[in-house]
Amino acid sequence: MLNSIAFEHAPIGIFIVDKNDNFVQFNHAMEAISGLSSNDVIGSNLLNDLPRHTLEGEANFKQFYQDTKVSLKKRTLKSVPIITPVGKLSYQTLTLTPIVRNGNIFDGMVVYVEEVSDVLQKENILFDEIQHAKELKLFHGENVPVVAFRWSVEEGWPVEMVSDNISQYGYDIDDFISGRLTYSDIVHPEDLEKLAEHTGHLKLESGKYLFTEYRILDSSGNSVWVNEISFIELDENGNPSHYNGIIFNITDRLLAEQSLTKEREYLNSITSNLGVGLCIISPDYRTIWMNNYLKSLYGEIEGKLCYVSYNNKSEICEDCAVRELMETGKTKAICEQKGVDINGKTIWSHIVAIPLYDNDGNVASYMEMVVPVTEMKLAEMQVREGKARIESILRATPVGMGIVSNRVFEEVNNRLCDMLGYSQEDLVGKSTRVIYPSDEDYEYVGREKYAQMSKMDYGSVETRLLCSNGTVIDVILSSSPIYSEYLSKDITFTVLDITELKNTQRELEKYAAELEKLNQIKNLFSDIIRHDLLGPAGVVGGYAEVLKDMESDISKLEILDIIEENNDNIVRLIETAAKYEKINSLEEIDFHDDDIVEIFKDVVEDLKHATKSKNMFVNVLSDGPCCSKVNSIISEAFVNLLSNAIKYSPEDEIIDIGFNDDGAYWKVTVTDRGDGIPDDAKKYVFDRFKRVDKKGVKGTGLGLAIVKRIMELHGGDYGVMDNQEGKGSVFWVTLKKI
Repeated sequence: MLNSIAFEHAPIGIFIVDKNDNFVQFNHAMEAISGLSSNDVIGSNLLNDLPRHTLEGEANFKQFYQDTKVSLKKRTLKSVPIITPVGKLSYQTLTLTPIVRNGNIFDGMVVYVEEVSDVLQKENILFDEIQHAKELKLFHGENVPVVAFRWSVEEGWPVEMVSDNISQYGYDIDDFISGRLTYSDIVHPEDLEKLAEHTGHLKLESGKYLFTEYRILDSSGNSVWVNEISFIELDENGNPSHYNGIIFNITDRLLAEQSLTKEREYLNSITSNLGVGLCIISPDYRTIWMNNYLKSLYGEIEGKLCYVSYNNKSEICEDCAVRELMETGKTKAICEQKGVDINGKTIWSHIVAIPLYDNDGNVASYMEMVVPVTEMKLAEMQVREGKARIESILRATPVGMGIVSNRVFEEVNNRLCDMLGYSQEDLVGKSTRVIYPSDEDYEYVGREKYAQMSKMDYGSVETRLLCSNGTVIDVILSSSPIYSEYLSKDITFTVLDITELKNTQRELEKYAAELEKLNQIKNLFSDIIRHDLLGPAGVVGGYAEVLKDMESDISKLEILDIIEENNDNIVRLIETAAKYEKINSLEEIDFHDDDIVEIFKDVVEDLKHATKSKNMFVNVLSDGPCCSKVNSIISEAFVNLLSNAIKYSPEDEIIDIGFNDDGAYWKVTVTDRGDGIPDDAKKYVFDRFKRVDKKGVKGTGLGLAIVKRIMELHGGDYGVMDNQEGKGSVFWVTLKKI
């Protein structure tokens, strides 16, 4: 096809394959680089028949080649290691230039292979071959896209030889050989300066080849993009004399690239504004192209494996839409995938994949539309999680729960079924009327509960429900609408079984009624004590006193003394019991600020006769003031404490009254010098009718009980302890400070 010296002896390797990837040209430089002869290569397939030792990392080259076919755009693969059959290793840079027909149809590939490990040696060898060539054999046939030239280095680059297929640009050989046209005449004016710079560079650095793209003009003045590769030839003095090279029409490829670029820019504009990703995936799962939206998510990852770049996986995704297309032959596949963006953030996408076909109807690549659904996915997960939580609550809650719509069961939990003895199948889809013992109960609940919900989005009623075995239980039924604007649709409810509580309540009501009767009896008894017993006791005392005045018999007088003494005890008991009952019935009392030292001094004065009769001295150890909020009944507590000390102390002793600072309280102490109280008796001496038996000591057993009740009303404390300074006891109470 191309048999010129310019092609065969070009300073770099060149090979050409047709649209089916079969070798049609393989120059001498390629033979030197690969260690293969053109006769062995021509007609074989680049992708299937090339010996495995030729290209180290063969899979990378094949993929790069396939991607270039799809893109229809010139691409360069740098520093490719190549091993010859004898084991020689070299590194080459491969430039792949697609041959494009009708603007977008792949028609073959020209591949330039440049030695980068030993460039000068390779160039010198190939240059010598060109110098020894006697003539430039021409490329024949207008269909051959490569035109060979031999130019002089003189100004304007006069053409000394050109292949006859120059006619494809509207010229003939004589136009140039005659001198009517120089090569600079057909170079596009806008590219002439750039081309001159390149050739000037070659003159300065002899031995370099020219590899560049620019525009020429055909005979009609139309622009044609060409790719030139040429090498400088030196004369016998070592000065530049000629350029030997070829030009290759790349207009269709550039137009295809521009068209593809515009299409991609258009797709970028549309899909980026819509927030939709678009990418093209090769058959080996590499990203050939992606729009700006995907680049913003994943960065620049063209040429990389999609499942690594998008999903951070080491293997092809199980739900890969591209793999589904390859395995099934479908024309569309849809999947949902979880990926990781450039910042490591998890994102979810719906992916729609379709195959892209070449001109022969074969699948060349796959296009994916990537629709972000992260927010929707998270919302869906939240809904699922919320539903799972609700179902968990329905299962675990100790009360009956469910959902009704238009008073028909939609969901019920196991607890409700257990409570009523029904299965879920017995209730779900049925009217709630089945669990009510009567129409009246059913209508009452509907009327009352919906009236409450219309006012406050919540309703609760106490009612009765019918179990499957015919028994009726008491419950509290509470409901709340899911949608407040639709009270009859989707209402959640809870059922709390209060049967035992109601039974207990009935028992308590019965007990309360009985207690009320007992209180009435107690009040009657108190009235009898206060009014009906004091009268007869007074009569008995009066008669005993009259009889004593009339009687002289000593034995009879002793009997009258006993009667009088016991009658006095009865009177004291009646009066103390009445006082205790009065104080014990108090629930709340009023308080006023007062000095408790002065109150106790008044009590000491009131009991002066009792202390004098036993020749006792009461020592108040504080002059005050010790202020507290108290009720007037506090003096009654002080009276009982001091009376208790007087009764249980021997004659001629001292009773100490102390007022101690106890933080937020005043601690009032009454210290006697009596026999003391045993430890086992200390815990109950403040209970009513509990007293320590003392021979010759009169008491009712209510005095300290009165103290206890008064201190409870004041929010204070009380107690008794041993006198640490000697025999006797210390009774104490506390009152809040002000």
